[in-house]
Amino acid sequence: MRWYTNLVRYAVALVAATGLMVGPRAFAASEPVFPPGASVGLVPPPGMSPAAAFAGFQHEAGASIVLVEMPPEAYAQIVAKFTPEALKPTGFMVKGEAQPLAVTGGEGRLFRGSQDANGLSYTKWVAVVRGPAGTALVTVQVPTDAKEQVSDSAVETALKTIAFRAEQSLQEQMAALPFKVGDTAGFRPVRMIGGSGLILTEGPKDVDPEGTQPFVIIAASLGRPVAPDAQAAYAKTALNSLAQLKDIKIENETRSEQGKATVYRHHAAAADAKTGKPVKVTQTVIFQDGSYVRVIGMDPVGKGDVIARADKLAGSVTAR
Repeated sequence: MRWYTNLVRYAVALVAATGLMVGPRAFAASEPVFPPGASVGLVPPPGMSPAAAFAGFQHEAGASIVLVEMPPEAYAQIVAKFTPEALKPTGFMVKGEAQPLAVTGGEGRLFRGSQDANGLSYTKWVAVVRGPAGTALVTVQVPTDAKEQVSDSAVETALKTIAFRAEQSLQEQMAALPFKVGDTAGFRPVRMIGGSGLILTEGPKDVDPEGTQPFVIIAASLGRPVAPDAQAAYAKTALNSLAQLKDIKIENETRSEQGKATVYRHHAAAADAKTGKPVKVTQTVIFQDGSYVRVIGMDPVGKGDVIARADKLAGSVTAR
C-alpha cells in the first residue's frame, strides 16, 4: 500500500471530521502551545484548552482545533488537492479562494468556509502550513451558536501564531498517543499520523510507494462516540470504506470482550485499488468509554504470518 498517498487521503478525511468531544477546562496562553510530542503549535483562542483525546485544543461550547503533522513533501500535494471543488464532497463549503498565511520560517494557505454535520452548523478554517519541521494541517471548527465564546477574530488571531519547533523523536511522539502498544509483534514504528495515529511496517523502507512491505495503521477516534448498538455496523462500514482497496470480501468476523472494551475484528481479502494486486486485510476496532481505536493490518506480499501478527499487535493496544 502507499502510505504517503494515504496520508493525503487522511488529510482530506480529517477536513470532513466534525463533532469532536470537548471538556470544560479553562486555559490561557500568551506563547504558542505545543501538544505533547508535536512539532507544531499555536496560541489558542481564549477559553480553549489542550485536548486529551487528540492533538489540538477544545472549548466546552463545542469548538475545536486539530493539528495534524505530515512529512515536508506532503505540502505541495495537499495544496494541489485542496480546492473548493475537491473539498465540497467532504461537506466543507469553502468561501472564496485560499489565502496566503504567514508562518515563521515557512508558508501556508488558509481556507475559510462552513460545514453542516450531526445536526449542527460550523464555521470552519483549514490551514495547510509548511515550516522547518515539516507540514501541518490545522483545522478549526466553531459551532455557529458558539460565536460569542469563540469569535471569528479570535480564531483568525490564533492562526497567525502557528509555529514550529524542532521535531520530536518518534519515541516522544508515541508517548503522547492516546493509546499504548504493548507488543509490536515484529513491526517497526515509522511515523505518526497527526497526534492520534501510528504507522508501523516490516522491512527496510520508511516510505514504500510501490507497496512492497506489510504495514499496520493504528488510529484513535476523533469524532463523536458510536452507540453500542451501532458498533458492529460501524466497524464493517469502516472496513468497506478503505479507499486504497477494492473488491473487499469479508472472510471472518468476531466480537469479543477485552476488559471493559468491546472488540470487533474482521479478516478480508481485497485488491489494491490502483494495481489490482491481491491484499490480505485485518481490521480490529476497540470500543471503550465512548471512544475507539482502529487497527488495520495489510499484507500486500502474501507473507503468511502478517495477519496473525497484526492481530497480536491489536490485542496489545490499550487506552492510556
